[in-house]
Amino acid sequence: MRCGSSSTAKTDAAGAADRIIATENEALPELDESWLVPDAAAEPPLKKFAPDEMLTCAACLRANAPTRSQCMYCGAALNAAAPSEVETVTAEDANEPQFYVVVWAREGRPVDDSAVGQLATRFNLKPEELRAALINNGPLPLAATRSPESAAQTISELSDIAVATAAVPATVSKTEFVHVNIRALEFAGESVTAISKIGRQPLTTQLSDIQLIVTGRLLVHRVEVDERRSRSAVKSLDRRELSEDQSVVDIYLRRADAPWRIIVNDFDFSCLGERKSLTAFDNARALIELLKERTPTDVNESYTRVRPLLNAVWPLENTESQGRSRRPRAGRHDFSTVTASDNESQFNNYSRLVWYVKRDHQQPGGDSGSM
Repeated sequence: MRCGSSSTAKTDAAGAADRIIATENEALPELDESWLVPDAAAEPPLKKFAPDEMLTCAACLRANAPTRSQCMYCGAALNAAAPSEVETVTAEDANEPQFYVVVWAREGRPVDDSAVGQLATRFNLKPEELRAALINNGPLPLAATRSPESAAQTISELSDIAVATAAVPATVSKTEFVHVNIRALEFAGESVTAISKIGRQPLTTQLSDIQLIVTGRLLVHRVEVDERRSRSAVKSLDRRELSEDQSVVDIYLRRADAPWRIIVNDFDFSCLGERKSLTAFDNARALIELLKERTPTDVNESYTRVRPLLNAVWPLENTESQGRSRRPRAGRHDFSTVTASDNESQFNNYSRLVWYVKRDHQQPGGDSGSM
């Protein structure tokens, strides 16, 4: 049996050797190594940008990569900071006197295409956005200057264009002109009383003192990113986007610089009586119509039209904060970064500008969208 086993082992070894020799003599198939060579036509990997490099869309307030020309969410054009011949205001110049160069359509004289084209070229604006803003008769700040001489020079250069112009001091946007939030109005004869939200203090004035109503929308967009950080890497855990939208109504009185402000979704419309409807939007419109009937007020609703053009003078407010993540079961290495954009400061500035131009430059109006 041992002899038989030895013979069988020799036979198997010989057969294996034949197979090895046969394999060495055969041509091996060529390996496909094309995947090792980079594809020149392939798209490069996506580049990451820091939060302060992102462009904020003026229409929806969402952050976009600085390489984009249109918002990836709403399709609106993204306006990067374009160089201008007019001196621009920086943080270092905050304590220096500043003026805004403001234009608006003259009463009874619509702005023609030639004027729109000249202004668009002079201030690096899009003609269609500029035309939409001027049609609504709202004042439009086109530039900020550091001195009255610079403002006067810019206005002189615009003298041949068929628009009204003014140099408005930057004090119109001072933060001490804080609006008063009100929660209700009470009419009594020829007077009206506003109930403030803080302390519920009554503020009474004559209906004839109400001179201007400015409407707008306050937008807030937040991006929250949760990450897990270690010594060697940062792992993204979650990303959330939140948006808020509130309609507001500013009411300006004859002898006051700070307006009464109505937050439409947080206002008691009982003063409307039988005119009160089911929705806050309809009630806001009814209240404006009631005030137009009983007061000499003008109504300006141009903010939504001019908003894309205001970023050059009053950029959106962008903030960023970091802290421990508030996710359920978050670990001690989990952190959250919150980036927020809002237009409240921009609307405050524009609302006060409308009041200043009406009060000091006697701009006529009286219908919706005029002063």
